[in-house]
Amino acid sequence: MHLLQFTYKKEEVINALRFHFLRRGEIKVFRNTLIILLLATVIGYVFRMVNFNAMLGIVLMMLILGWAFWYLLPVSTYNKAATFRDNIRLRYNDEGMAIVTGHGERSISWRNFSQIVETQSFFFLYRDKRSFFLIPISAFENQEAHHQFRALMQRTFSDFRMKNNG
Repeated sequence: MHLLQFTYKKEEVINALRFHFLRRGEIKVFRNTLIILLLATVIGYVFRMVNFNAMLGIVLMMLILGWAFWYLLPVSTYNKAATFRDNIRLRYNDEGMAIVTGHGERSISWRNFSQIVETQSFFFLYRDKRSFFLIPISAFENQEAHHQFRALMQRTFSDFRMKNNG
């Protein structure tokens, strides 16, 4: 049985939440649709099919939506989740993990997770497309412990992935 102890750092978690939200399919479709709308508006303005006020309105709308996705969504999610402010003790082995907080202890089998993604700062343990548990890379006492956990995740999850950002 291995033990990790950590508290989350707010800015790191907010960046992790940004990574999570921006890689979701519906957000990508929405973002691409807005980019196409912006391009069509700018092209329409250049060819005098769209007036300046319409173009300005669409640009401002995109800035507001960008701010909402980049700042408001991750910050509000962080503020709603008490877990991010807890001191966490995590015990894990080949079968699963036990999460201990000030509110109690919960054991979870690795089978309860559908996907694992490792970024530069976190392991994202996804239960489904919307819910996940974060393990900070900084929680590991050394590189060897980090590599052992990664090897466990690679053995346990055939679709284990590493991403460079997040």
